[in-house]
Amino acid sequence: MRFDFYLFDLDGTLLHLGNIGAYVDQILIETFIRLEASNPPKKNEKYKLWSPEEDFFDVLEEWGVKNPQNFWKVFDEIDFKLRKKLIENEQAFLYKDVYNILEKIYHHKYNKKLAIVSNTAYYIVEFILKKFGIINFFHETFSLGYYNNDQELAKPSPKGVLTILDKFKYDPKESKAILVGDSKFDIIAAKKADIYACLIRREINNQNKNYNKWDIQPDFVIKGLDELVHL
Repeated sequence: MRFDFYLFDLDGTLLHLGNIGAYVDQILIETFIRLEASNPPKKNEKYKLWSPEEDFFDVLEEWGVKNPQNFWKVFDEIDFKLRKKLIENEQAFLYKDVYNILEKIYHHKYNKKLAIVSNTAYYIVEFILKKFGIINFFHETFSLGYYNNDQELAKPSPKGVLTILDKFKYDPKESKAILVGDSKFDIIAAKKADIYACLIRREINNQNKNYNKWDIQPDFVIKGLDELVHL
């Protein structure tokens, strides 16, 4: 295990949520209904919500969303409610390899550091980590929702990764860091932060099916977290 700092995405990497795209779509639809969007986006337009090239409020105005300043607050409330229901029904859960690999890294003799970098609201991330008994493995977490409409901090922006590295006092001349995630956004964020990028391809995940065609490529591709010990 040659890395000193291990940063992890949450959804689709540590936490099983089924089809991530379908899950997010479900939340978006309910959010648009609750905020009375008069012109909700077609399927091929929803990417604008997470595109760094798009102005967040201009996009919501285009879709006719009332009270756009409340968009992420409502989105997160719906997300939290749905997650708790899925967990209760055992449809959302940690992947089987999560606990063992986190424990192995955490207790490594060379004092490895672990962190979460997630686009999910901070209170949801905290709930998930506590619910599944893994919160104490992480030395730091970065998530959203501390400030109003802080989506400019979300991956693919590297700001979350850089914030964690700064807290760890990371020096690339003396140590190595890696971000493990299941999406294109994770890979872009890692490469922009100038650290190693590892794509995990869980068998239920279709969002990275054609990863070899991405403009920015991961340094490593794995199918399970246990492969990290060999990197």
